[in-house]
Amino acid sequence: MEAQVGSVPYMKGGEPLFINMESDVGVLQLHGFTSTPHQFRECSQYFVKRGYTVYTPLIAGHGTSPRELAKTTANDWMRSTNEALQFLRRYVKHVFVIGNSFGGNLAFWLAHKYPGALTGVVSLGTPIVLRWQRIIYFRVYTYGWLKEYYRKLGRDYKVDYIDLSDEVSYPVIPVSSLREFLRFIRATVPALKTVRVPTLMIQADRDPVVHPKSVQIIHEHLGSDYKKVYWLNGRYHTLPDIDRREEVFHKVDKFIEELMTNL
Repeated sequence: MEAQVGSVPYMKGGEPLFINMESDVGVLQLHGFTSTPHQFRECSQYFVKRGYTVYTPLIAGHGTSPRELAKTTANDWMRSTNEALQFLRRYVKHVFVIGNSFGGNLAFWLAHKYPGALTGVVSLGTPIVLRWQRIIYFRVYTYGWLKEYYRKLGRDYKVDYIDLSDEVSYPVIPVSSLREFLRFIRATVPALKTVRVPTLMIQADRDPVVHPKSVQIIHEHLGSDYKKVYWLNGRYHTLPDIDRREEVFHKVDKFIEELMTNL
């Protein structure tokens, strides 16, 4: 029997993942916009081997069909994230949230909404400013009103501004959802000053989707006393999927170890 979200089947490989290692430490992994938990598959294996409990939920509207995404708003995405946090907290004492791209915006929202609930946040290529942002806004808020869906372009096309992983994600983006996404990422900056949790930001200097100034803005506005930036040299966006993912996993692991040692 095929797994479903309500009456809608999951995309193959897009199911949520929970592995309980009966650890005090839990890793909550939040996927990118239009993507699925599949992009964290290697990351999950890495942290399970480290003995951590891992949960990668499916954000509302994702992992099923673009039509389902079009029915959701940022409130639904935040509700999914909140439910995921409350679920994981039943099993662990310390929660570290890893957010990839849009998942990073959700991670910062959690840290803002629930001060003291998180032990650490890891932001992977979180968008504040997008590459070719003026073109994107022009398209979405002019003739975009006449279109129901925006078709994703090739990996190397510069205005393909959503997740570049083409394994388990939507081939098209509902334009209404894209507008909601743009509004949601704009709301990240005002909330950052209330975020006190230790934060590790990892950013590629030639990210084709997110402008590198995004991480600089996050660092400047973040209220935490512990905030570190790790730069990757290269043209990367979906960091859990890249050929240097082991380097990313190792940096995140060291961040978790450092904070747990100092508790």
